[in-house]
Amino acid sequence: MSGKEQTRFVARGAAVTACVMTAAVALPTLAGRVETESVRAEFREDAEFLASRIEARAPVESKTSAAVMDSPWMRTVEYALKRAPESTGDKFGQRYRDLAALESYATFQPVHFELAERNMKEHECLSQAIYYEARSESLLGQIAVAEVVRNRVKDYRYPDTICKVVFQGSERSTGCQFSFTCDGAMDRHPARGRLWNRAQTVAAHVMMDMNKPLTGTATHYHTNYVDPVWNKHLIQTRTIGTHIFYRFPRGQEWIQVRERADRAT
Repeated sequence: MSGKEQTRFVARGAAVTACVMTAAVALPTLAGRVETESVRAEFREDAEFLASRIEARAPVESKTSAAVMDSPWMRTVEYALKRAPESTGDKFGQRYRDLAALESYATFQPVHFELAERNMKEHECLSQAIYYEARSESLLGQIAVAEVVRNRVKDYRYPDTICKVVFQGSERSTGCQFSFTCDGAMDRHPARGRLWNRAQTVAAHVMMDMNKPLTGTATHYHTNYVDPVWNKHLIQTRTIGTHIFYRFPRGQEWIQVRERADRAT
């Protein structure tokens, strides 16, 4: 082989080696890029599908097995978050994630906000009843007082909201159902501090029906150092702390109550 042919052979070999080395480096990179583009294309398809469902205000259900939750709202959020990891900040990831979140809020109506405001007011009234009537009582004693208020709400003989029950008769100097609402206690001892915080916690606990019944459906109570005339007409159910609890008679109990009241007079 001549020197010129050897030079051409070496050059050809070097070129082939360079091509092989280039391919060895480039192919994984190209493969990764193709995979990335494929993922992005799949995400774009998912995002476009989601956008069309949102625009039509139709329920969103994933076309894959990724959406395993039964709640339509959770399916919407899960579907929106099914995206390529690196797409969090791109126009698709942010846009359709936010659209899905906003769509979830679109079901709220003004009545829901009115309900929330009413619940906040009811919680305030129940907290006040607990604070002024039983702030020195044990936890069970406070729950029992709150339970009486709730029992009255359920009873046809009383108003149908917590606030109306608590403040019933408060517009009169006498006749208020809970003394703190008409004796100036709320002005002399504003609700605040640790005991107020505790009363609020107990009120939330009872309003969410997280307590076991304690008072035997009692609608009345008084402290154990007084003996009001009205307790002769009721059935005593339980004593908790310094409070004695009562409910209305049922059936034949009315006869017993009348006889007892007659004897007392």
